[in-house]
Amino acid sequence: MKRGAAVLYCAAIVGACVAAAYRWDHATPQVRNERFTIPVAPPLRRTSDTTGFAALEAIITSNDPFRLANTPSSVAYDPSTESAPTGTTMPLQAMRPVFALKAIVGGPPWQAIVDGIPGQPSGTIVSNGMTIGKLTIRGVTRDSVVIQGPDTTWVLTFRRSS
Repeated sequence: MKRGAAVLYCAAIVGACVAAAYRWDHATPQVRNERFTIPVAPPLRRTSDTTGFAALEAIITSNDPFRLANTPSSVAYDPSTESAPTGTTMPLQAMRPVFALKAIVGGPPWQAIVDGIPGQPSGTIVSNGMTIGKLTIRGVTRDSVVIQGPDTTWVLTFRRSS
């Protein structure tokens, strides 16, 4: 019974392929006999009515899109009241990336899947000698990755469960 069903399925597939090949071979593209033209757009009407524009201009200029009350602020801007004193610059703190070693892939040469590389998606695949921005991958072994930055070197290893 199963063998007979398999033969029927195969026969149906072969029949469908033959029908498809016949239709493909004997297909003719539809050709239009009429000439295709693009209709001409109607001419623009120019009006000399400037009162409508003046009314729209008055509406636009009477509303201040940057204030909900559409009125000037009741308090004048004073830079001395800002949180940072004027004339002094605060040093920018360099953000340290937080790396996470997800996997080591392959055999020698090893590759690693690392999360937390700035400007790269999570799960970035790195290999020995790659440079990504200011970071250089100095080494990838079977259980660690060494990433060197401008002033710091990170050694990433897998977390050990206790």
